[in-house]
Amino acid sequence: MKKITFLLFVFVLSTNTLVAQEKAVEKAVLTYIENFFENKFEEMNAVLHPRLSKRGLNPNGKINEDLPPAKLKEMMQKKRALPLAKQQNKVVDIRVFNKTAQVTLITGYPRMKWKEYITLVQMNGKWKLIDVFWEYYPRKKGMKPQKRRKKN
Repeated sequence: MKKITFLLFVFVLSTNTLVAQEKAVEKAVLTYIENFFENKFEEMNAVLHPRLSKRGLNPNGKINEDLPPAKLKEMMQKKRALPLAKQQNKVVDIRVFNKTAQVTLITGYPRMKWKEYITLVQMNGKWKLIDVFWEYYPRKKGMKPQKRRKKN
């Protein structure tokens, strides 16, 4: 009976730890994407690894250039902010192994959506995004591509 109780205790403890880790990973990913859309670089940068590499597959099938934190900052200074209320962010398929995690993020806004495949590493007890790869969902028939607007 003591052995079963001990095993049950260990199982509950490990499950609680995993759930806490998954919540921390989800929070890091949402901090990244919400602040990216809102053009809040410093808040976003708090969850980015200095060696972050972000890239993606454009609709034409070409992989865009790497976007380390410095290039993301430049991009964010030029693009229009998107308020949280208009963002559509959903973290799915969180997998944690020791000090690494992988996540799928479904994100976008009403007219455009994409998936981001994110790898995180735990450093000093905090989760940091180190790799992001994205791909757009196919456009619905009849939808025209959005024109890029310059920030005034």
